[in-house]
Amino acid sequence: MMQDSGEQEISFKQDSDQDLLLGSTPLEDGINPGNGAYISLQSSGASKVDHKTYARRWYILAVFALLNLVQCVGWNTWGPIADTSKLVLNWTDGDIALLTNWGPITYVISGLFFSWILDTKGLRVSVVISSLLLFIGLGVRCFPVGITNTKWTVNVGQILIGFASPVLNGAPTILSAAWFPPHQRTTATAVPTAFIYLGFACSFLIGPQIVTDIVTANGTNVVPNNESDHWYDVEMSITPEVRKHHFNQIMLLMYIECGIGAILAFCTLVYYPARPPTPPSTSAATSRESFKRGALNLAKNPQFWLISLAYSISVGVYGSWSTQLDTLFQHTDSVDQDTVGWIGFYANIAGCLGGLFFARFVDRFSGFMKRVLLALAVLATGSSLWCLLLAMKFIPFHIEYLYISCISLGFFISATVPIYYEITVEGTYPIAEGITTMALTLMNNIVGLLFLLPPLIPGIGVDWMSWVVLVAAATPVFMLLLYRERYNRLKQDEEEECSVNADEQGT
Repeated sequence: MMQDSGEQEISFKQDSDQDLLLGSTPLEDGINPGNGAYISLQSSGASKVDHKTYARRWYILAVFALLNLVQCVGWNTWGPIADTSKLVLNWTDGDIALLTNWGPITYVISGLFFSWILDTKGLRVSVVISSLLLFIGLGVRCFPVGITNTKWTVNVGQILIGFASPVLNGAPTILSAAWFPPHQRTTATAVPTAFIYLGFACSFLIGPQIVTDIVTANGTNVVPNNESDHWYDVEMSITPEVRKHHFNQIMLLMYIECGIGAILAFCTLVYYPARPPTPPSTSAATSRESFKRGALNLAKNPQFWLISLAYSISVGVYGSWSTQLDTLFQHTDSVDQDTVGWIGFYANIAGCLGGLFFARFVDRFSGFMKRVLLALAVLATGSSLWCLLLAMKFIPFHIEYLYISCISLGFFISATVPIYYEITVEGTYPIAEGITTMALTLMNNIVGLLFLLPPLIPGIGVDWMSWVVLVAAATPVFMLLLYRERYNRLKQDEEEECSVNADEQGT
């Protein structure tokens, strides 16, 4: 029954052989979502406990989602302003690429460690550490070291921002399990993942709005003024005034991102509990397998490998492929950097909305996750085929077709992410959600890195990319057909609720 205070309360009887953990110290043999909050009913002599959902859960979710957004904006700062940064800071394409690559590199390096931190230290400690890493990383980029030394502070900052990513990307399922009831869990998981895509979209808008382009015009070399664009001759060096003006714009962007990061870090330090005083469901209060046991069982589970490969191949390849659109269509007159930027913006907004919509759908109609994923995989395959035909010029090229095919591909693939998270943790339960989700995201980053390695080979071209993304989009169809859908966690919650209803009717 939903109360006016925003809390929902359900009473239930607990089986005598099932432990509930209460307290801030995790048990040696079992870890709970968010870590830390319940004592054994058996040891306390209790036979009944309340389930409550607290209104404060939306604050917890909002702070976590905004951390994901800011981390994504910080990581993707340099791509949207690459042209200006290269001219002002004397950087190369390789410098810009390295700043972007620090994200997956740090994820692969630290993913296992942060998975252990999540599982043993809990949600609060992990999120506070990540928020501080994010804030410090954003802050290091603000150091007044001058144009010449900015490269070093920016690289250090990007590394720290990258180390904040594993917890922020891997903990949505822990947060949703610890704070939200079963019929809201997938939606709660979808919100932080949607904010990642929203962060990508924002980075394409915020950066270019603050750091303006330096537009070239033959024979013109104008000192900066209040105009949004400043002209100089590409054959000539940038004047000190132009360089200083645009460097100040870059630093202003750094200050804004750092300021927002500071506010969010402050929020986590002041109030960010690992879990509510009373669990929102039976499974939220149920002991999980230890980190070592859970990791070993996960590695030996063939069903996990089916669903994780379906996720990581499709999402990982798409994520890397979408950053190469400018290169793929570089010989097409109507496609320039600005066009690719808008395609990326709309595709990420579409993915954000798609993830929220389908997550809410599977929350309302439980038991349909596999069928929804299959439908989205088939539609994504069709969109990727359309992109391939356009890229290879097998069909007449129209810019409208490119927009529709790329945006729809982003919508269908990105919408699968929260559902993949939830269907995987349902099937692997009682393995801790953090272990499972971190393994998924780690594999996703590895696949993304592997996709970006061949372009380093001289003369390999780019045509192969469109074929690979088609295969990657179609792969989940076959793997999902082999996957045995199981809802271990949801089944436990529903059985307990049925038991409660039966007891209430009996009295």
